[in-house]
Amino acid sequence: MNRNSYPFLTYSGLLNSEHYDKMGSSVWLFLWFISSTTKEQVHDGVKWGIVLGQKPVKAREMAEVFGVSEKTVRRWLDLLEKHEYIKVVRAPYGLMISVKHSKKFTQRADTYIRPEGSDRTFPVNPEDKNVRSDIDITKDNTAEDEINKIAGHFIRLRSAQEGRRVYASSRDYQAIARIVSRGVSAHEAIKWLGECFTAFEHRRTSSTETIKAFSYCAKFMEDRLNARIAKKTITTRRERNKIHDKTNNRADSDRPEKRETSITGGQTGRIRRKPL
Repeated sequence: MNRNSYPFLTYSGLLNSEHYDKMGSSVWLFLWFISSTTKEQVHDGVKWGIVLGQKPVKAREMAEVFGVSEKTVRRWLDLLEKHEYIKVVRAPYGLMISVKHSKKFTQRADTYIRPEGSDRTFPVNPEDKNVRSDIDITKDNTAEDEINKIAGHFIRLRSAQEGRRVYASSRDYQAIARIVSRGVSAHEAIKWLGECFTAFEHRRTSSTETIKAFSYCAKFMEDRLNARIAKKTITTRRERNKIHDKTNNRADSDRPEKRETSITGGQTGRIRRKPL
């Protein structure tokens, strides 16, 4: 499994013959749009998923994700737009994509369950502790806010470093989503971003050297996160060892000492021979 993968919410209603006939292999691009949705907006009663914060994305960038040609990507886009799965706005530097009827952040995966052999879904009893969600990234609808906060701060730091307005790329958003999926909060990420840029400033030898991608900072954050996990593991082991030592000491103190029988009867020094 790719260690950089992360879960995202989608619905099983997509898996039927109607959508298959309309979408074909373009479903892969559609799923990528869902995974790259960073927020949702309602217009005229329709909820739209905003892909990568409405950053213009080039067909070449999308083609690189799947290792296909730009011609294939454009054919997929035409299919998805024709059947109204997405809305495409042409911009000077790429395409701004929105997903129609977006549900990525509107419903947690553990709210409904499907009984075996049934097509219906039923609400889960909140008291049922055995029903749990595998998609933690959408829990309490906070992932969207976390990703946008981190992306916004990264853009501000990069813009200040470059001396001009810059934008986060699709890969930047994906890298941010992976960091969030590992349990890093926006507060922690923003703190580590500042430390990362400060450390970079101390090392760089030319003003033309800049941080080009969030993946550079993601490595910095992962090192901090792994160090924290390792420290916590060591602390936990020490606590366990202390408890183990206390248990052993208590057991030793309660154990009666074993008496050894002396061949001299406890006498020391020169021992006289007993008369026969």
